Amino acid sequence: MRLSDMVAVSLPFTETDIGGTNSAGSDDTVHWVDMEGYDSILVYVELGTWNSSDDLDTCKLEQATSSAGAGKKDLTTSASGGNYDSDSPVDADGNFVILEVDGADLDVDNSFKYVRVYLAEGGNTGTDNVSAVYVRHKARYAGAQLSGAASSGAQVYVTTGS
Repeated sequence: MRLSDMVAVSLPFTETDIGGTNSAGSDDTVHWVDMEGYDSILVYVELGTWNSSDDLDTCKLEQATSSAGAGKKDLTTSASGGNYDSDSPVDADGNFVILEVDGADLDVDNSFKYVRVYLAEGGNTGTDNVSAVYVRHKARYAGAQLSGAASSGAQVYVTTGS
């Protein structure tokens, strides 16, 4: 079994400046991913150019009933003592956070099947860049959930047999 048959990798954003009241994942519709065909998701968040007097104040996963974010609610917490403990936030270039949840953690009984990462920095004293990678894994239907069909120069799959 090829790994590409079992995972879908996407880059919802790279080097997005979230300084001030900005956030990555705030009220947008492009960062939601459908979890229906997968058993779990790992989200890797890394700080890029970062102002040393700022912190990543909010880092959480949200769930929704549509790719437009309908009914969004927290899947993980971002608070003092929460899943992402805001009392000990990441705050320097190269620092990272890994968020991982199982599909069973979603409120599927109420049709919640979309997930996104939400990141925010409350103070703005300079550039606060973040990047994120989504890795949905354990595809329920091997081969049916590739990260897009291969196309020359855009999405390329390389194996020793190719």
